[in-house]
Parts: sequence; structure tokens; C-alpha cells
Amino acid sequence: MSKLLSRPLFTQRFEQPGDFRPPPGATYFFGRLEERSEHVEGLKAAASGVDFVELKELGWTEIAADIEGGERLSLRRRDHVEKLLARTGSGVTYIDLTGLSHHVWAPLTRLALASSFSVRAVYVEPHSYQYSADHGTRGEIFDLSERIRGISPIPLFASLAEARRESTWFVPFLGFEGARFAFVAEQMDPPPDRIIPVLGVPGFRIEYPFHSFVGNARILSETKAWQRAKYARANCPFSAFFVLQDIMTDRPGDHLRVAPIGTKPHALGAVLMACVAPRNIELVYDHPKRKPKRTAGKETCFVYSLSEFLLANPAASARAAF
Repeated sequence: MSKLLSRPLFTQRFEQPGDFRPPPGATYFFGRLEERSEHVEGLKAAASGVDFVELKELGWTEIAADIEGGERLSLRRRDHVEKLLARTGSGVTYIDLTGLSHHVWAPLTRLALASSFSVRAVYVEPHSYQYSADHGTRGEIFDLSERIRGISPIPLFASLAEARRESTWFVPFLGFEGARFAFVAEQMDPPPDRIIPVLGVPGFRIEYPFHSFVGNARILSETKAWQRAKYARANCPFSAFFVLQDIMTDRPGDHLRVAPIGTKPHALGAVLMACVAPRNIELVYDHPKRKPKRTAGKETCFVYSLSEFLLANPAASARAAF
């Protein structure tokens, strides 16, 4: 596991989502993908002077924002995302990952950071996940996705650089769904000895790391990638960031293909590193179609101070890469 004692972490933890209040003057972007994203209704009722902006997903690359009559915006167009951010004032910009897909919150986060806003991400963990009816035969413990749409870039994170196969490492952040790891690995076709999986340890719950190992056991065993496994706190994007930083430090000049298919905090850490080191990291994503009832309830709320983290970290010197 990456050593964190001497490294800056900028996380606020609230045992209940209702304990968190965005300050007056803030702008709060959110969506409604799952039941747990309904915590925003409590925020609306309790917070004053906060501009809440709901983003509704329209397929892979477009959203409708509840501004100017629900204007349709393309996430692949920088000017469209900047137009969305233009309504943000001098207050803090919050991006709630809980109810948004990666292809929505990632480009929004990138351009918000590039615009020098004070940016914070919010994530509410679920109370429980939907168990799979046939996990005993498939190795899939939880029933989370309807299907995988296919490999394509996350908007505003497309990479044009061609990396040599012999100098490229495949770094998947693993969750419970072994089928996703197998699919991305098959599409990327990395050499088995150049796979470095990252698992969430400690997990949100004590048993979750074991579920991740079981769910991904087949391909971890076939490639022997378990021998090179790294670990990052499942609820900490900064821990994930530092793991990637360590991998890059140990392999100077090499290229990383990172698949953020584990926890959203891990995906956020990968996005932060892709923002500051785009020439070294390529994000590879499979765009799953999530099941609407895949989780139930809500528990701890995490607020991550992204701008402050980057300013305090030496890697922020590469921010011109935005």
C-alpha cells in the first residue's frame, strides 16, 4: 500500500449525508442515477444561498442541465462544458459523483480545476449492493451492471499518443465485477507480466476486499497479476493518486493505461493524475450501463478538496497540461 503518513490528504468525512452542508455562494452539480443520490434533496432543504444544478444524462456524450430551459450540452465539446461552468461564481464548486456517471463528472472536474475554481467532489457510499442470484457459478457476487457498452475515451480525456507495447503497463482499479476486468483486458491485450491491479484496501467494509479478489479471481490467476497487486484505500482518491505516482516513479518513461473500473473515489484519483500527467497516462473505460436498483440506502458522505490537494502536491506543477 502507498505510504500516506507524510502525504497530504484533503478529505472531510460525515457519518451521515445530512451532516454535510455546502456553504452559501457555492455551486453544486449533481445527478440522480441511484437511490442514494437523493441525499441532495436534504441538502437543498437545509442549505441556503447554494445554486443546485441538476445534470441529466442523454446517452454517452450529452447532458441536459436544468438551466436555460434544460439546454442540451455535448460533453465532448470543451466550450459546452465551459458554458456550464460559467454560471459558477466565486464560491466553492461542488461536483457530486454519487449520482453521475464517469463520462459526466470527469470532464466537468477537469475543466473546473483548469478554471482555477475551488473544486470539491462529494461521494456518498451505499448501505448495501444488490447481490447476484447466480454468483456461486459465475463468480459475480453483486448484480451491478446490465451490460458493457464498449471501450471508448472519457470525454475530454482522449489520448492521441501512441505508446510502445513494451513500455506500457495496464493498471486496472478493480471492483467487484470480474467481467469488466476481463473485458477491458481482452480489448487492451496487455502482456500478462505488465498488468498491475489496484484493489481497495481497506474497503468501505471489512469484507469488500475479499469480494473483489473473488470476483476477479479468474483473470488474476490466469495472468498471475495478483503477484503485482497494489492497494489503495477504497474511499480515498488521493491514495489512488499516490499509488499511480509510485508506479510512475518506479518505471520512469513508461506509459500507463489506467482502467478506473473500481470505486468512484479510485476513479477520481485516476482522473486527477490524468489531468496533471496526460502524456504518461491514458484512461481506458468500458462505459457500463448501470442497473437502477444496484444499491440500497446511504451511509458515509465524503467531501474531497481537489484544488487544495493539487496545490499542496508537487505533481501540481504540471497543471499547465490541463
